[in-house]
Amino acid sequence: MKKSVLVLLSLVPVAVGWLVNVLIAVPVIGTVGFYLFPLLTTVFWFFLGRQYARKWKAGPAVLIAHGIGVCSLLVYLWQFLLETDATRNLALAVFSQMYSASVPLYLFRGIASLFESQPNYAGRASMLALQLIGLIYMVIVFSVGVLLEKKRMKK
Repeated sequence: MKKSVLVLLSLVPVAVGWLVNVLIAVPVIGTVGFYLFPLLTTVFWFFLGRQYARKWKAGPAVLIAHGIGVCSLLVYLWQFLLETDATRNLALAVFSQMYSASVPLYLFRGIASLFESQPNYAGRASMLALQLIGLIYMVIVFSVGVLLEKKRMKK
């Protein structure tokens, strides 16, 4: 696969996150999509990590593939920690969450709730934790794909 195609495929989590957010309002289909699409994205991200390993060294591969995730996290921090509700740009605030919407965050909500002072409360701290967990999760899945492919290529 060409390097340019691999870089474009790095945008798939944003597209899947957008699709999850759009479909969540549709009965039944939205629920299935909410649970299924992030799992499929995980499988795809592992596969993409293997493809990246064939073209780049491990370090640059991880950095290139997760550039959009890091940018999303930075925009999220900017919009939700540095801006008030009155000055927040809604388009940027929504876009900054698309990357993590493609991650099966429902698996990690228990971890995120540990960052709140009240039980069963989803506030700013738990939402920020979910954004970080989502990026870390994607880096781990991708890195496992890269490392396994590099190991296979050495044989």
